[in-house]
Amino acid sequence: MRIDEYDEAIALTEKLKETLPMTVRAGKQFLKVLKEQGEKIDPDREYTIDYVGYSGDEGGIMCTIAVDPNQPNNKERHFVSITHLKIDPNHPLASEVQAYQRQRIRKLMLQNQGGFAAEVMILEPGKKKNRGKGFGK
Repeated sequence: MRIDEYDEAIALTEKLKETLPMTVRAGKQFLKVLKEQGEKIDPDREYTIDYVGYSGDEGGIMCTIAVDPNQPNNKERHFVSITHLKIDPNHPLASEVQAYQRQRIRKLMLQNQGGFAAEVMILEPGKKKNRGKGFGK
């Protein structure tokens, strides 16, 4: 099952690149990772994205964030999926990013559940099957 619509994800990635740097906050999953790494977590802390790229269905739209933005010489970065970040609601692409996040999270959940719902997601509406005549013809 495809997670992202490739062309849409690439187009959004290119739009995001044009608006860099951009301010975000950590989502629940990113906060959890930071805590596991022993960093002080603050849900209200703002991070600055300085790079955006598309890594395919496996990772989606990925971002790099400076570990300590107060030290410009520090090259250490967090590499995180945009689905684990909260974008500033005043950002011009906020609604597009949030729509991408909702769609990606929903499809990942369906994929992890498996079953009938995941199978239905595989079928693409509007495409007709090429039906032959009879069995195997």
